[in-house]
Amino acid sequence: MKNVSVKLSRHDQYQLEAKIIYPFVPGQKTCDYSVEMFFFLPRNLAVNATSYGSREFYNDFSEYIRFKTPTRRLADLIKPGSPVMQKLSHYASRLPERREKFERCLKMFCSIVRSSLRDDAEKIKKASPDERGNLLRGYLNSIEKLLELFRAYRNAAQNIEVYLLVDEYLSIMAGNYLYELWEFFSKNNFAGCDDSLQKQIIRITQAETLYRKTCGYPSVPDEKSDNSELLYRESVLKKAMASILFLSVDTRKDGVWIENLFMGLSAAVAMIFVTAIAFIWQGLYLEEFSLSFFVVWVIAYMFKDRIKFILQNYCLSKRSRYSYDYRQKVFDGMGNRVGVFHEGFRYCDAKDIDEQITAVRNPTMLSHLENGSLQENVLVYRKKIELSGDACKDIFQEFKVEGVVNIYRLNIRHWLNKMDNPQRTIHHSDGETIHALKARRDYHVNMIVKLSKKGCQDKFVHCRLVLCRTGIRKLVQV
Repeated sequence: MKNVSVKLSRHDQYQLEAKIIYPFVPGQKTCDYSVEMFFFLPRNLAVNATSYGSREFYNDFSEYIRFKTPTRRLADLIKPGSPVMQKLSHYASRLPERREKFERCLKMFCSIVRSSLRDDAEKIKKASPDERGNLLRGYLNSIEKLLELFRAYRNAAQNIEVYLLVDEYLSIMAGNYLYELWEFFSKNNFAGCDDSLQKQIIRITQAETLYRKTCGYPSVPDEKSDNSELLYRESVLKKAMASILFLSVDTRKDGVWIENLFMGLSAAVAMIFVTAIAFIWQGLYLEEFSLSFFVVWVIAYMFKDRIKFILQNYCLSKRSRYSYDYRQKVFDGMGNRVGVFHEGFRYCDAKDIDEQITAVRNPTMLSHLENGSLQENVLVYRKKIELSGDACKDIFQEFKVEGVVNIYRLNIRHWLNKMDNPQRTIHHSDGETIHALKARRDYHVNMIVKLSKKGCQDKFVHCRLVLCRTGIRKLVQV
């Protein structure tokens, strides 16, 4: 599926993160997608429907929904006639009448710059050593020019607090990505980064630290401090600037009607049983108010309650196949409805897994043998996405929004309870003596993401989570 992307990563020691982008399709009133996440857990982890049900899963699961940040190259932002800078200049020249729109434009500008800094830095890292020098030089010059252009509005906007916060955050971001590149080049013996570029990185980062100090911004690193204030402000500013893109969600229980239907059918079957017993007894013995009739009636009611309870539990266990757990109405900051999402969680038997999923899960004979010999419990999270494409395209008139980003995070602490110690001792013989060696005890959890869209070929992403008792060690793309 074109432009639909999935990125799986390790958010921290205990959290897995999946980032999925659902694009708007030009000309379509609604854009429908569905995503399914399959987790194949070894049986010896003891993660099953009894120990880890839907309540535990949703407690460990969190998600964030926002618009996709408009994509711009850093060099394009500083070109004469750049649409982004022109919009910023347009509202800045009409202060204070257009203050609200100027503040919205500032937040969007900040989000675009952050995305540009990140993407261009990644491009430098992925480039060959021969190309990195020119790319880095352009990156550094673009940062200096961009900050200069933005700070030209300081006199006009100095009484607008949002401008000052954006100014501080831009300075922090510029420094962070340059420090990140410095770490990257230092690990690679500064290949492609000559002395002049190294000095330019040092000069820019030092200048930004002094700038924040001169402006009275608290986000200044200090060798004698724990620097908690810097991290706190950086986190708050990041959320504040991205708030313009984030969407609000109204979540309610889904599938209520089918659940009530199953409950009613179970009660009806139980009632049919006890009524049938009453008619049969009357037909055989013609005694309505005898002691024996009283005893049979009580026993029938005992069975009736048990039948109702068993059938209701059975129906509820199968409910997840035909309905979802929750229904989410998604709105933007102005109250416009962006779409409707449905999500559900269940366990899946191996025999019910789609052949395509099985083929992706077992690409080699070893993985097939592993799956067959060890047995696995399969957790399935699924989501149906209905985006209102036509309604969304006009939400930001100043900027083109191309889609919605759904970020999922899953805390896997509950999966670690039954694991062995993370290290074991093994032995090695070199022909002369025997040495004791340390070995890591890992558990592998296969994860498959299936993306579907009507009229398009399904897309699969397969990764292997390498876990130990201390958390997520790494993710391996398969």
